Amino acid sequence: MAPSITSIAEEDQSVSWSLQSFAVSNDFRSPGPANLLLDRANSEFGIIYQTAPGIATMAQFPDTDEPVYFQVSRALCVMMQHLQLNLVFTTADYAAEFLQLLGRLATKVGNSYFEIYEAPSNAALSRADFSMEKQGFTNQITQTWMAIPYADTTEWARIYQTGKCSDFTIIAGSRVFPVHRVLLSSRSQYFDAVCDGRFTETEQRSIKLPENENIIAIMLQEIYEVYNTTTGSIFTGFALGREIEKDRVINDLLALFIACDKYNLESIKQRVAAAIIDRLPFIHDSLSIVDLAGCLYDENYPKIDRGLRKATIKLLQARLPAIMEDEDAWKEFSDNKVVLKAFHAYQCEITDSEFSTGVHTPPATPTKNMPSVDPNVLEVVFGSLLIKPWYPSFYPEELVGRRVERLYVCQWCFKYSKELMGFLGHLKACPLGKTPPPGVNVYTNDNYSLYEIDGEKHKLYAQNLCLFAKLFLDTKSVFYDVTTFLYYLLVAHSPTPGISHTNLGKDRTDREEIGAQGQVVGFFSKEKMSWDNNNLACILVFPPWQKQGLGQILMGASYEMSGREGRLGGPEKPLSDLGRLAYTHYWSATLARTILSCPSKKILTVLDLRDKTYIVPEDIIATLQAMDVLDHRKRGSAEAVINKAKVRAWAESNKVDLKGRPVDPEAFVMREVSRNGSEES
Repeated sequence: MAPSITSIAEEDQSVSWSLQSFAVSNDFRSPGPANLLLDRANSEFGIIYQTAPGIATMAQFPDTDEPVYFQVSRALCVMMQHLQLNLVFTTADYAAEFLQLLGRLATKVGNSYFEIYEAPSNAALSRADFSMEKQGFTNQITQTWMAIPYADTTEWARIYQTGKCSDFTIIAGSRVFPVHRVLLSSRSQYFDAVCDGRFTETEQRSIKLPENENIIAIMLQEIYEVYNTTTGSIFTGFALGREIEKDRVINDLLALFIACDKYNLESIKQRVAAAIIDRLPFIHDSLSIVDLAGCLYDENYPKIDRGLRKATIKLLQARLPAIMEDEDAWKEFSDNKVVLKAFHAYQCEITDSEFSTGVHTPPATPTKNMPSVDPNVLEVVFGSLLIKPWYPSFYPEELVGRRVERLYVCQWCFKYSKELMGFLGHLKACPLGKTPPPGVNVYTNDNYSLYEIDGEKHKLYAQNLCLFAKLFLDTKSVFYDVTTFLYYLLVAHSPTPGISHTNLGKDRTDREEIGAQGQVVGFFSKEKMSWDNNNLACILVFPPWQKQGLGQILMGASYEMSGREGRLGGPEKPLSDLGRLAYTHYWSATLARTILSCPSKKILTVLDLRDKTYIVPEDIIATLQAMDVLDHRKRGSAEAVINKAKVRAWAESNKVDLKGRPVDPEAFVMREVSRNGSEES
């Protein structure tokens, strides 16, 4: 096993980077976005796709079914003779971080042939015939693309294989392992005491261990740095294996972790923990995940777990819908009180985290609980409306200065200027003044329309939209790298208040002055490829049009589209306090309509409500509890039942329109959606 790198990530997290695309020479180009995953235990990188929340699938060459991966160990690197791997990262920071880590790993494993080449330009890299070989950068060392280090190359590995000069014996089961005291003593305090103490085993130069002989064999292979399939490559030896084989490997790794903890092999224990965590996304069987959690939360499992428990609880969170569908997995999960308690604690942790990066719909005016961060734009003129920003944005200082008294923003394209005359001139010539917003119309009713824009295709528009939105959001962080997001613009046909066309100061609402496309009054964004299957990343209704129920329209649209795509999801979590209030209102009203629209005799389960609303089960349960409509009495296998009378009373007291919905399902425009989530008319 090659040296691992753990300092770049939390113990309970694997290390990965999002890719916009990748290509292998001129033979294979990815059909869409992917992720680049580091196998920390082996210093290998593999490219994976996400097929569902928390589920990873290895990318493979379509003609050979071989995995797409590469190694840093030995003499392998990204650029090889007559073969190149082109990686297009979603951000420049990701690319820089990856290259830095790649260099560190290559140095650590003694890869003297490691080199980094940069493409002359992005345009050159995107050409189908682009070749580093033609640029004169081909590595002249003959290297193998799919090499796996089965051959043991360290001196200790060769000595272990031959048993030469052994001076101690370890017995496990029916096997006898000749070993070397000098190596064991240097790796473990336990074996140091046994080999150089005053024990019977010291005199006999032999010790019998109670563990399974296969686990001891793997442990010794790790000590001697002998390659083995248990801790070997994720990408060739695990990701493409059958579920039963994955179960065996995970069980062996868990037993190996316990053995390393018992025998004070801390460095190996750390690598084994990383090996388990990095393999978790490739475990597809729900029952296997629940079994894993049960093992980790057993009272006999080591207390210092190197992040294993938290990583597994995170996986349970991501896979909960699938676990609920699996009768055996759900029963085992719900019967394990220790795991349930840990799961609940994690839910509370992500809900109460002060580093909330979730959904925000700001109030009409800042409250005393909001951060005391002074805006760098004191006033913004949006078309003809004067608005006071609440938070600083990141407009370029070279264009607007570090602090600007008044910024003028176009109500159609969101371009900005600090000069009034330049702004007025732009309004007269803005190409979007008499046309709909860019992108695709996905929803239209009498009052509102929804347009989808791809951040990659309409990059400048999306960047300007985000810069304007940041004036009213305290946590939005994606401004310039918008290529991995889709944006859904809510357009009001007759907004109140309206915006006059070019004559500032008036408040006209006639169709000509508003513009042919109406007025963008808010938006929500979502990732094209979300690991957690989120259907919404950020949401904002612009301040002049808040308190009109428009946030509910945006939320309703996000769930309606999830239903049409057949994907169960929700907003990015953890939610902020304001986001939680807004979503609780939406979830409560939606559940009330759904429950009260069903026949009085019909029994509804959480799964029934999930299928009707596409709200995830944990949000349904939390919302019903917040509505106080559950009666805690046992009925069949259920611990609590929904009291419809309480639901009706709640709806009346909160003035919920039981017949109306935020969005009209019939008003959505059907269209094809490409694999990477971009627009196709």
